[in-house]
Amino acid sequence: MVKQFYGVNIAVKDLEAAVKKYGGFLGVPPVYNKPEDFAFPGLTGASFHIGDVSINLIASSNPETSIYKFVENKGEGVFLISLRVDDLDNDMKEFSEKGVRFVSDKPLTYSGGKVNFGHPKSLHGVQIEFIQPTK
Repeated sequence: MVKQFYGVNIAVKDLEAAVKKYGGFLGVPPVYNKPEDFAFPGLTGASFHIGDVSINLIASSNPETSIYKFVENKGEGVFLISLRVDDLDNDMKEFSEKGVRFVSDKPLTYSGGKVNFGHPKSLHGVQIEFIQPTK
């Protein structure tokens, strides 16, 4: 069951330029992500926390990553939205029964918890990250 809108991830070409721009008008400092903060290698990012929601800027110089491919094919922009869940394993079963296709058969782990991604073709063109944070 979805518990909260957790954040929005924006794919950017130049992380530092994007951090400068967003930091300039959001009025909160960026929190830079470590490589282990991502479920997939090759990504760099920074987050701006506004209340319980994050605006996450993500870049990649690795042509094998989905962020890199997104920027190359579509340009910079909203890559996905994040929804927090409390029990990703069970929620995946329930959401699958309701027509959501996931990019992985099982949740992926990263330093902050578990995550899986609903495929945009099953969600009217929007990729949704279902996240179960440990923090």
